Order: sequence, then C-alpha cells, then structure tokens
Amino acid sequence: MITALFLEDFGLLVDAMSSASSTLAARLAPRPLATDTASSAVTVVQGAEAVEQASADWQAIERAGGAATPFQNFTMARAAASAHVRRGEVPRIAVVRRDGRPVVILPTVLVKQFGLTVVRFLGDPLVQYGDALCEPGTAKHDIEAAWRAAANPAVAHAVHFRKVRADARIAPVLRDAANATNHDAAPFLDIARASRCADDEPRQLRRSRRKLASLGTLRLDVTQGDDARMHLHEALAIKRAWLAARRLPSSVIGDQRWEDALVELAGNGGAIRLRVAVLKVGDKAAAYEVAFTAGDRWYAFIGAVVEEFARHGPGRVQVADTIDYCRANGFARYDLLAPSDDVKRSYCSDAVAVADYTRALRPGGYLLAAAARLSPAAKALLVRLPPALRKPILTLAGR
Repeated sequence: MITALFLEDFGLLVDAMSSASSTLAARLAPRPLATDTASSAVTVVQGAEAVEQASADWQAIERAGGAATPFQNFTMARAAASAHVRRGEVPRIAVVRRDGRPVVILPTVLVKQFGLTVVRFLGDPLVQYGDALCEPGTAKHDIEAAWRAAANPAVAHAVHFRKVRADARIAPVLRDAANATNHDAAPFLDIARASRCADDEPRQLRRSRRKLASLGTLRLDVTQGDDARMHLHEALAIKRAWLAARRLPSSVIGDQRWEDALVELAGNGGAIRLRVAVLKVGDKAAAYEVAFTAGDRWYAFIGAVVEEFARHGPGRVQVADTIDYCRANGFARYDLLAPSDDVKRSYCSDAVAVADYTRALRPGGYLLAAAARLSPAAKALLVRLPPALRKPILTLAGR
C-alpha cells in the first residue's frame, strides 16, 4: 500500500535524474508522426514545443466550443507544458483531422515512474478535469483515433488518465478501452435553480458568521489580475504551512514548477481567469479561495484558512459568500470539484461522477496500472491516520 502511495513520487525522482541526460534532450525534440486511416487523419506532435505546434488547431477547436472545462483551455495548457518540461516530462499531443479540419485534440504528457513511461493528461496534477477537446458533433470514432494515437505501446508502458467526468467527451471511449478506478464525484451548485435566503443558512454557518462578525466587519473581496496574484502567493504560503504541519503530501502545493504555473495563470486576461476570493474580518484576511472561472462557471480550486481565525470556521463563511457573489454576478454554476466530502455536499445538492482510467500497454505497465488503482485507497488511509503516525510513514518514503 505504501508502494502505491508513493509510486508517483519515486517516478518523479527517476525522471528528474534522467532529465539531465542527452536522452531527454533527444526526447524533447519535436517529432511529428502522421497516420492516415479510412476514418480520419491523425498527427502527433511531441516535445517541449508540442503545445505551440498545435496552437492553431487547438484554438480553432476551442473557438468552436470544443473545450468542455477551463482545464482544456490553451492558456492553461501552455502554462502546464512549461511546468512539465521543467520537471523532465514530455508533452505529446494527438490532433485528429477530418477533411483537413481539426476535430479532436487529445493533450497528453509522458512521465516516468519506476523507469517506465506512463501517458497522462497534459496538466496532471494541476488540471482537475481531464478530457479531449472535440469540435461539437464529433463522431466517437474520431475520438477513438486520438485515443489510439495516445495509447501507443511503442511510446509508453501504460495510460493513467485521472479525473474524467462522466459527461467528458472522451468518457465513452475510455469506458470501452480502459479500466475505471477511483470512482468519486464532484459536487456542484446550480445557482440559477437554487434560491438564497439568510434564514436557510445551516446553524453551523450562522454560528461561524456570528463569531467572526464579533471580531470585525465581514467583507468578501473577489480579485483578479495583479491583486489575485498577490493573494495567490498568500494562499499558497498558508496552504504549504498547513500541509507541512500535518505531514500531508500534495502534488501541486510545494512544487515550485506547478506553483509558478498558477502564478502565470493569474496574469491571464482571456477566456479563463484565475480569481481569488478573500474573506476579510476587519482589515485582516481570514480565508481564501483560489478559483478558475470560464463563462458562467466558477471552479473552486484551492481553499486556505488563516490560523488566527481557524477555530471560527471562516472557510464556511467564505464559500457561502462566494456563492452569493456568483449569484449576483451572473454565474450559473459553482463547482467544488472532486473529491466529494461532507462539507462540499452541505453546499451542493448535485454532483457529477468522476473516475480515473488505466490501461496497461506493455507487460511492465500492469504493475503501474495496479499501483494506480491502489494509490487513492492508500492516500485515504494516510489522511485518516493521526499526524503522529503520518510523520514516520512519510519520512520512510522520503517525504
């Protein structure tokens, strides 16, 4: 179980060691591969410049409404690709064309685990929903063509696609071609359908609001651009300290490359925005929510609570007030993302199923696929252990 829990970290160590070698430099060189079939034409671009090489096709599909969530946005892909390359990982993107027109893009990355190569979604672990980009109305067999190009036994030992929504464009293909694991749900609130009345607030939320109000006037500030970047740094510092105090691992928080990607995204003024909602008590920040927004959707990404106010539950008040902000500013859905838990469900009556998918492509990939299936259970077990027991386990694993 411990092996499964830290498989990814060990693999990153192996990949970091190999990143200095000439072999990696060769792998990062762009290598286009074209394959024509009776149903579609598939082009694969691979290497440090893969996202830029696919940019025209990517943005054409995106303009047509082909990105299901902001996590498939080109700006996010560009920031993620930079982080991957710095980590010694290799972006690999399959583009499917029909009649010369791009209809599917499947963005992936090749990572090393135990010296074996695994295909993941580009942006994993930063992206919270994995999917292909598809022109509206794209046929399933065109998405299957992208899958076959990504799941090529000649380039990888296994596929591990995480956080796939049940309504994702690629989900029907993965249900046929891979094994579903780590079944979960992403709670969300349909703001347009849910009414708001102060008298309906849960008792615990009213108590938190009353205690915080006794310390100062409550105010929610929702920021973007330079202000969001400043608050993002504050939220990340708080979250790092919180994780360190509890000896909890994180694939994003504390990894400078992924944190740099978030900082880069905070400066984006395009179709997706990184925003930070800050609950203030008087002139002091009490709770933060780092979110991505796209159109009328709000995706709550990272929450952080200032220790000084933690015992009064400022996070609950911040979420409730952020939902009110969304309601007042034209947002139709507030998405709390996976994993599901009691606190998230207390705000949301709806949820969409989310699952991971694995597929062994070569003999060595069966071990990796099995470990991927065990890893979520191992992490859940670790979180349930008292901090005093987590520390020696993480130390043993080199964390």
